[in-house]
Amino acid sequence: MTHGYIYCFSNPSYEGILKVGMTERTPEDRTKELFKTGVPTPFKIEFAKKVENPKQKEILIHGILTYYHERVNSNREFFRVSPELVNKFFELIDGEWWVESPKEENKSIISKSQPCRDMNKCFKDGQRIRHTIDGKKTWTGTYDSSKNEINHEGKIYQGLSPLNQFAKSHYKIERPDRIPECNAWKECECEEKGIWKTTYDLPLIE
Repeated sequence: MTHGYIYCFSNPSYEGILKVGMTERTPEDRTKELFKTGVPTPFKIEFAKKVENPKQKEILIHGILTYYHERVNSNREFFRVSPELVNKFFELIDGEWWVESPKEENKSIISKSQPCRDMNKCFKDGQRIRHTIDGKKTWTGTYDSSKNEINHEGKIYQGLSPLNQFAKSHYKIERPDRIPECNAWKECECEEKGIWKTTYDLPLIE
């Protein structure tokens, strides 16, 4: 399985435009590749995330951005969109946030200030996960770490973001009048030692 980064870059020479793409190297290496003749200023890493199947996730993000926002050129990865909105889309994808290490050049580390967004690194095998709508309609599933999926009453949720698929399906069944899009990491909870806690700011499993 391929691993790499999806990233969001800005450039002071391209005001109001962001480059959203993927690389199988580090985001720093990618910015250096892009700073060539014809590019007046270097790119800045707004944020990036280490993910599985980065090309597939890049296609997903590009599809969303192309549908809702202006793509500068159909053959390029530049969009007229705010970093805040792109970050919301990145939030929905499992992976590890990346920041530059202040001690070692060109090394990537997991930001301790960023919450975990990789199910394999913040959920335990067999752990129960639940999603509640309107304070009363609750679905409870079980996490399978070997397959990185959630099982709810025999229905399996997997793919790009199993947690998000789980919550979206709940909305489609219980609240068909509502748009199913949501931030599952904010809305779901997981059980630990009999106590339910939000999945939004879970730490990495040591």
